[in-house]
Amino acid sequence: MLQILDAIPVWLLALMVMGLLFLSLESGHRLSHRKPGLGDASALQASVLGLVALLLAFSFSMASDRYSLRRTLVVKESNAIGTLYLRLGYLPEPARDELRARLRRYTDLRLEGYQAVGDLALFATKLQESKSLQSELWARLEALAPRVEAPVLILVTQAMNDVFDVSDERLAAAHNLIPTTIFVLLLVGMLGSGVLLGYRPEAQVRGLLSWTLFVVILTAVMFTLLDLDLPTRGRIRVDQQPLRSLQEQLRAHP
Repeated sequence: MLQILDAIPVWLLALMVMGLLFLSLESGHRLSHRKPGLGDASALQASVLGLVALLLAFSFSMASDRYSLRRTLVVKESNAIGTLYLRLGYLPEPARDELRARLRRYTDLRLEGYQAVGDLALFATKLQESKSLQSELWARLEALAPRVEAPVLILVTQAMNDVFDVSDERLAAAHNLIPTTIFVLLLVGMLGSGVLLGYRPEAQVRGLLSWTLFVVILTAVMFTLLDLDLPTRGRIRVDQQPLRSLQEQLRAHP
């Protein structure tokens, strides 16, 4: 689903959804005059709209939890990198300065990558560069291990492991999205509610104003949900301020 959505511009997706909703309303209107035997559809309308509202509330709750997790992981990564940077001070020279320089570059790559998360190619490039730096950091620490006291080595190794682990957690959180089935069910419910709202045998003319309000509001809610759930699309992005603050601190105190 993410690949499909990334291939289609947001404005085009919005127009497609609005077109489908208007089509469902028009279908309900025509059906009500050709086959007006459904009786009082108000109860069914209320049931379907209630189901759509429930699905929206459930989806927003899931998306909000995932968004909060991504924000928490930014702070966690910043703290992990800061801790490793401090513990590298226990190592002898020149390894201390070499590892700290690599860690500053690692922080830059992580920040640049997640600031450019909307550009998937650039994000993948920065991610691969940070993975390569992880390997360099670990290899350098391995080579240094025989010359470092065990307590110091344990502290530095644990801190480095934490940095590597949280990077994997952030990547997993970026791919942890609301299941496609829920979005499909939500879209079906929206189209069904459109048919039922358009089903008015007593109305001789179309309620264009009410139809427009229904379509615009529902589309806006739907795309706000997508914006909140998809970290690579839209304007709702996780603030990288903790990493920016750490970057400034590391540059000020090499």
